[in-house]
Amino acid sequence: MRPPLRRRATRPRLRPRALPPRLLRRKAPGRKRGMPPRRSSAPPLRTCVQCGTRAEKGRLLRIAGRPGAGWAPDPGGKMPGRGIYLCRDGDCVARFAARIRTQKGGARWKMGAGGGELADRLTAPVSDGTKK
Repeated sequence: MRPPLRRRATRPRLRPRALPPRLLRRKAPGRKRGMPPRRSSAPPLRTCVQCGTRAEKGRLLRIAGRPGAGWAPDPGGKMPGRGIYLCRDGDCVARFAARIRTQKGGARWKMGAGGGELADRLTAPVSDGTKK
């Protein structure tokens, strides 16, 4: 005769284990997993580094650059590298240019010796490309 099978000594559960809240949500029928579709068509927002104003990306001036490669104004927003955004307001641009001319301001944005050069380019009068 065979010995009886031994069962593990476990405590019986008094109530079933509760599901976490994320598993309790109902899923839409026919919906696949993954990222949900973007519902809003709001344009991307950026913040001016000088005054802190939030505005649409196209309304701000972008300064693009990489540490060691230098910084340059990027009006089209297509240059590679990190971007700094400024209001197109002359006051914001002038105050930012004055700020990066200082040693501390140039170090803040890792501009090095190119900070003064960029400040000169930002404050230079803008030509519209037409001859007079």
